[in-house]
Amino acid sequence: MSSGETSVNVTAKQIIARFGAVGIALICVQLDYFALALALPDMATELNTTATDLQWTVSAYMIAIGIAMIPGSRIADLVGRKRILLLGLGIFGLASLWVGLSPTTESVIAARVLQGLGAGLYFPVAMSLVTNATHALERPRVLGFLSGLAGVGTAAGPILGGGFASTIGWRWVFLINVPIAAIGVLWGMRQLKESKDETLADKSMRNLDWLGVVLIAVGISGVSLGIDDVSIAGLVPITYIPAVLGIGAIIGFAFWERRAHWPLTPPALMKNKNFTALVIAATIANMGICVMIFVSTLYLQQVRDYSGLVAGLMFIPAAVGLSIGGPISGRLASKVPGQRVMTVAMLVGALSLVLLAFSNNIVVFLIVMGFSSFSLGMGYQFGNIAVQSVVEESQSGAAAGVLLTLMVSLGGVAVVIASATMESVSGGEPTQSAISITLYSWAALIGVLGVIFGATQWRNAKVPVSATAPPV
Repeated sequence: MSSGETSVNVTAKQIIARFGAVGIALICVQLDYFALALALPDMATELNTTATDLQWTVSAYMIAIGIAMIPGSRIADLVGRKRILLLGLGIFGLASLWVGLSPTTESVIAARVLQGLGAGLYFPVAMSLVTNATHALERPRVLGFLSGLAGVGTAAGPILGGGFASTIGWRWVFLINVPIAAIGVLWGMRQLKESKDETLADKSMRNLDWLGVVLIAVGISGVSLGIDDVSIAGLVPITYIPAVLGIGAIIGFAFWERRAHWPLTPPALMKNKNFTALVIAATIANMGICVMIFVSTLYLQQVRDYSGLVAGLMFIPAAVGLSIGGPISGRLASKVPGQRVMTVAMLVGALSLVLLAFSNNIVVFLIVMGFSSFSLGMGYQFGNIAVQSVVEESQSGAAAGVLLTLMVSLGGVAVVIASATMESVSGGEPTQSAISITLYSWAALIGVLGVIFGATQWRNAKVPVSATAPPV
């Protein structure tokens, strides 16, 4: 059997043996993405505050991740991807302990910021580390398997959040991360191989585009703060001033990157049409999955009145859908052009949201939720895999940083918009009609964008040569 054939048939056991620590790291960051949704009421009671005030425990985490990802991926290219992954995972674990022991709301929010910075530091590095430790033929399979693990973490968040909050307490949503992160760090120290961007041998941390880092931080935090508060305070100075400052910083970042001596986003990356197309499609699909999970959480708890534990367990079909989407994406990546897979994922995902909107029977709702998780989840999972095949290996970290920053940031924006839509329809508590209208709206948006994307990308889409050629 040739080496190429052996690589194609890489097994789950082999992937775990080589990259198990990466899988743990991805599960950790995804697990906390939606874990708090079903735990906020219990947190509010214990901390003597409101669930609305605790929304910042979610927003602060997502903003911190968005700020850290692009700089983190660039720093990892310079000082070592393994080193940054282990550092970020260690910070994540310590911050999780801090959250779990926090006595006040302010302490929880501060710890969540640190937790998000740790997660954002290593999240894009995980994929680029794998890219630089595999050859092109086996890479889609490996990335697909690991994306499936990350997908399990995404859908398992509500399961653990609701289960822990209803039984042993919300603090265990975070305390469970501590031993998992510790295992990941210790395992990664022994298992993973270090890799850097060798073209940066003449660079140091002093050469990092620090102005770009500041502009990213101001841009993402300003826009996120503005949008997050609009649904609560309305269009007032406290909301539009941060948003305007954030937009200005993002525009400034785009102009500055063209002049920076060592830009955070390499110019060649931004000129790569295949990369740009995949980023757009993956971001749209991820916005859909974020809205679906958020809306389903409210529907099960506040419309159907299920307990946090029962509602959490009902996310098992979603976890299954996300877990199988990653490996299937990995298998398709070397056979089918990425733009075509993404087009189908968006269109089928839009249809699944329509079906979800009028699935009044709870059994049908759960089945459709699993189908929706598979289709939309496959859209963003395939994007994570495919972008690594259309960029140079030296750009893999920056590519992952750009993709994940947009996916996470706009996924958060999508959730805020969905929340505002339901509030405008129902005037307060979520209702069946508000849930349905929100799902119909997002189905229409994703469907239209999917049609436009397919019309512009389908004909000229090709499988990257590097994904089909045997290793040299």
